[in-house]
Amino acid sequence: MRIRTLHVSQVPPIQHFSVDGISDVLVVAGPNGVGKTRLIQVILEAFQRGNPHPNVRMVVEATCDEERTAWTKTLLDTQQAADVATLMRTLQPNRVRTSSSSSIFQFESDRTIQQLQPYNFTWDYADPFAESIGWGVTISRLRDRFQDTVHSLFRKVRARREQIALRGEESLKRGDTTMSLAEFTDPLEPFKTAFSQLLGPKQLVDPEPREQQLFYTIDGSRFPITALSSGEREVLNIAFDTILRNPSNSIIFFDEPELHLHPELSYKLLQTLRTIGPNNQLIFCTHSAEIITASLDNTVVFIAPPREPPTNQALVVREDDDTHQALKMLGQSIGIIALGKKLVLVEGLHASLDKQTYGTILKNRFPNLVLVASGGKGIITSFATLMSDILERTIWGVQFFMLCDRDAISLARSATDVEDAGRGRLRVLGRYHLENYFLDETILATIFETMEPDGSWLRSPARIKERLEELARSMISYATALIVSAQYREQTGNVDMMPNGCHEKSADQLVGLMVDRLNSEKARVAAVLDPQTIEASVRAEYRRLEQSIEGGQDEWKNVIPGKQLLSRFASLTNLDAARLKRLYLQEAATRTLSPFEDIVRIFDSFDRA
Repeated sequence: MRIRTLHVSQVPPIQHFSVDGISDVLVVAGPNGVGKTRLIQVILEAFQRGNPHPNVRMVVEATCDEERTAWTKTLLDTQQAADVATLMRTLQPNRVRTSSSSSIFQFESDRTIQQLQPYNFTWDYADPFAESIGWGVTISRLRDRFQDTVHSLFRKVRARREQIALRGEESLKRGDTTMSLAEFTDPLEPFKTAFSQLLGPKQLVDPEPREQQLFYTIDGSRFPITALSSGEREVLNIAFDTILRNPSNSIIFFDEPELHLHPELSYKLLQTLRTIGPNNQLIFCTHSAEIITASLDNTVVFIAPPREPPTNQALVVREDDDTHQALKMLGQSIGIIALGKKLVLVEGLHASLDKQTYGTILKNRFPNLVLVASGGKGIITSFATLMSDILERTIWGVQFFMLCDRDAISLARSATDVEDAGRGRLRVLGRYHLENYFLDETILATIFETMEPDGSWLRSPARIKERLEELARSMISYATALIVSAQYREQTGNVDMMPNGCHEKSADQLVGLMVDRLNSEKARVAAVLDPQTIEASVRAEYRRLEQSIEGGQDEWKNVIPGKQLLSRFASLTNLDAARLKRLYLQEAATRTLSPFEDIVRIFDSFDRA
């Protein structure tokens, strides 16, 4: 069976959630607080009721002949009492432990493995895989099911040994010395295979009941599974439980399957689960960008915040929709929608490192803002356009903001113009790089008070400023080249050789069109790259940078590339730039007047937007 249609209403915080045509994999995404876990809970409640649920309607589709025969039809509607009764007759009968057909499974977010209770030995070693269990076991807490799983493995090993011994004894009584062991295949082979797929090169050891523990080997050494990391034990817990139950034609719910897991381990787990049993429907509630992005060929639904008047909060995400394409142009996957309701894209060549720096500056001052590293400066041009053309027209309920270094815009454009185009969602730092905020000589001198001896230039704010200005002067030519080349690169743009009207042309006609286009592009580029104009730009920029240092003013701290300047200064102190920045951040946090105040104001404007 599988859920084909799902309608949920008035289950706070969900007002109205409606999805049709659900595939074999359903991913429900969204930031914290929108109701993902509650959605799973209320669906499970509906499956366990003996009558229609007032807030949930599901259309459940048969996926095997046995279901179609028992139902006498293909679809069951849980708002119809007769259909609910039919569904209960399918779900409630006891099942053999290793044959959970047409059932419901739940893997909740709290899946911690508890300490196993000792297994009580008896003389009765009936085959545990053939025992009958109640259907409700698969929606009980997984942490409790793990003990049942491990004890079942212990008992299966012992039962197999007893069966082999009894068969051997019977053969000896008959005088038969040619007993074949071919029928006694290893019942634990699927568990060993899954263990290797998930955690290779580690290998699962045959369980020994008297050891009260599962063991594995690696590099010739033997360890208990308690020696595995929490994430590794997590995937074993889920995979072993699923293999033991051997689900088919079942619906399996996962609440935050990525919890405690490295993305690669999460991916391996999902791949393993999809190979266990036929015709299962997997339903994930997740924050994982990897799971969301990898599932776009199935059904991915984003839960938007509620609105007045109530509208459908279930927004189906597709590979080709406008918002997904917009995010791809910004260097992001659709999965970032699961991170929060207000996302701040941090631009920069080393955006992931800048994200950490911003996080340290802001501490936990703005909990509603989620920082996302977004890569290079080229996205700023598209961001303002995308804001008005795509992102602001969608109903995701997620607000996007962006913070750029000053070097992301050329001298030909003012920061104010760029920010106006971004409609308050795009802001530009007042300095060339984020590192330009790390040039306060007083803070730098304080850092070295306990690290340098008396008389060291590093303990004098005045001497540190002199050295920084010397470095800045030595960088004027480099900075000029960097700034002017970026300006003309933007003005020149990419060479576009694609002609208009090139359909259904002969080779000669196409050559003519492309040569004309080439000549047009050459003329355009030549007009921009005029030697006299470039000379004037270089001289003007060189003089501007010189003047920023003259007279002991601090304007140079804003306009000289701080990333390279701070790196050069750090090399004079025998500290690497990363450590110097950490020490600077620690000292700045103690100051009443922080050097990062204007950065804090920018994030405050995002938070209040």
